[in-house]
Parts: sequence; C-alpha cells; structure tokens
Amino acid sequence: MTDELVIRRRTLGSLEFIGRGGTAAVYGLPDLRPDSLGVEAPQGLAYKEYTPKTRARAGPGLTPGLQAMVGVPSRLAPAQRARWDERVIWPVRLVVDDHGAATGIVMPLIPQRFFQRVTPRSGGVMSVPREAEKLFGDVETMRRIGVAPVTQEVRVALIACIAETYGLMHYAEVVIGDISGRNLVYDPDPDRPAVLAYDADSARLTGSRSPFGSQPHTPRWEPPEALAAARRHRESYRTLHPDAIAAQSKSTDVYKFGLLVVRILDYGKGRAVNRDPAAATRILRRSGLDRAARLLERSLAEQPGDRPTLREWYEALRRKGTVPNDLSPPGSGGPQAPRASTGLRGPRGPHAPEDPAPAETERLVDGMVIGSWVFRADSGWHRRDG
Repeated sequence: MTDELVIRRRTLGSLEFIGRGGTAAVYGLPDLRPDSLGVEAPQGLAYKEYTPKTRARAGPGLTPGLQAMVGVPSRLAPAQRARWDERVIWPVRLVVDDHGAATGIVMPLIPQRFFQRVTPRSGGVMSVPREAEKLFGDVETMRRIGVAPVTQEVRVALIACIAETYGLMHYAEVVIGDISGRNLVYDPDPDRPAVLAYDADSARLTGSRSPFGSQPHTPRWEPPEALAAARRHRESYRTLHPDAIAAQSKSTDVYKFGLLVVRILDYGKGRAVNRDPAAATRILRRSGLDRAARLLERSLAEQPGDRPTLREWYEALRRKGTVPNDLSPPGSGGPQAPRASTGLRGPRGPHAPEDPAPAETERLVDGMVIGSWVFRADSGWHRRDG
C-alpha cells in the first residue's frame, strides 16, 4: 500500500499511553512531527489503535473504509480545509501492519484551550476535555467541580459554532452519526467561543457504510425513527435487522443537533435527557432569533422529511451576528455554504420550566475565580493568565 495517507505501525516511533476505552487505546506520538506529515497540529499527534475484537467485528471493510475517511479533508478547498482543521479532530493517516491491514489511525491531539481543570468528589485536581455535556448541568454542580457558569449569550454563540462545524461536515458528505454531549468539546471564552468535534472516526460518507459496519446511537440521543424501529423489532420477535435500528443520515444528525440546542439552552438538574424544545424556543425568540426558534421545532419533527438542514441553521444564526468573528460566512472567503440536503425527530420529555437554570449573575462579584476562569463585572468570564 503506497498511498501517502497510509503509514505503517512500526514507523510511528515511541508510543506514550494516554488512555483506553472499550474499542481502542490511545497513545501520544512524541517522535512523529506533524509537519513531517504536512499536518497543522501544534498540540501534537496521537495514535488510536483499535482492539483486535473491534477490528474483527468490522471485518474486511475496515481498511478501505478508514482510508476513504482519511482522504475527506484533501477534497476541500484551502479555506475550507483550514476551518475543518480548526473544528474537527479527524484522522490524518491510516495506520496499517506489515500485511497492509488497518490497526488504527493517527489524529491530532485536542488543543489545550478545550481542556478544563476540575475537582472531582474524590479529591485532587485533574485536567479533562471540556465536553459539551458540561453545558447541560446545573450551575451549582458545575461550580463545585470548578466549571464557571456560561451565559446564554455565549451558549447561543456556541450553538452557532456547532451548526457551522456540523454544516461543514455535511458539506463534505459526512454523516456524523454519533452526536452527543461526549464527542464535542467547547471553549466558552466570551471573546472567542469555539467548539471542536472529535471521536468522529465512526462517521461515514454518504452512500457508504461506516468503516465499523454500523453507527449505533448513544442512549438518550436516538431519533424517533430509531425508537420506532426498535419498538417494531421487539414486537416482531427480533426479525428486524439491527441496521434498521441504527440507520443514520444527515436528517438524524439534524435531530441530534436539535437535542444539543435544547440541552445547552434549557439546562439544569435532570435536563441532560430533555427533548422538549419549549423553553429553548422561548430563549431563542427573546434573543431575537425567531427563525432559529422555528428551525428548532422543525428539527425535532417526528418525520425525517420535515426537518431542516444545518445550512438553514447556520444561516439563521449567522445573520443575527451570533457566529464569532473568526467564522467566515459562506461566500466571504471562508468555507462554502454547506450544500442543502433533505432534512430527514422524537417523543418529548417532561414539560420544561418557564425559564432555564439561570447563570446566577446576581451572585457573582468582580474578581471571583472558578477553576481556570475569573469573572469581570464589566465583561463576564475570562480565562486566567497562566
């Protein structure tokens, strides 16, 4: 295999263990320089090695499937590619053994700005990726572990960043599939809020299967068509093929994006499983985002064809100035507008309160420190120096 996007495992150099999950182990690559691969990754590179069980379950489609995924960014225009690299942790090389079979991928490490120092109940201080699910929690719990409150203004800006990120992925014909609060990290800096999609190697290209065979749904994030398929599966004595339950598309991505919007805006105790858009739509309307409020209701539609596209979301948020200045709108030298796709949503949970959990700004005083953030009465939360 001579493809420039393929590298043999034995040439990776030293492996520094970072962590292990159910499907793979991750290692730092101190000997592999990003510039030697033509990759922008100032934070360095990592090797994600899939377990033998994961590789066996994926079967012979794993190697060509991952190779196709690695090649996605190379099809983008330079300006699009630059924004892709800023917003998506994506495989940059397929790693193979001496027989040419896939063992894993090389990918950039998450930049430090997306990490958070937290104090767990067990004591001590640890640095962890600031995953989007931290936006779902109540203010007091987040404060206890060292996560500063995030204002609704910044939350709306983060939602706009997510729409732009996922919209770019849809433009590249990537069905993300596994969208949840665990595979998206954020930086709530009010001067430059940002998000980063990661753990995206289970995505698939439109018209093809995932390299791993299927794209299972994270519990509590299933779209209504998946819930209905699972119900038919149970009622038909398990005669429905599992792929029918796990089937994902750009439309299921839009549904899950809608859940992100709901859970980021209507946050607090018990809200991490919320599917009711009522409070979130009120917040959007109070922010002058009437079109986005309508899009949220459509995004959660039962019928896939009633859902909008991520391009519509991006346009609705951009026109109100909620996209940070460093995110160029389509047609202005930044990434092209994601191509419109057929917008392909679920049973709603308990009724939402009239208003979301407040940021409790009345309890904040100038100079107050929470974790790595300091509050300034005139300008909100800012990252502490050093």
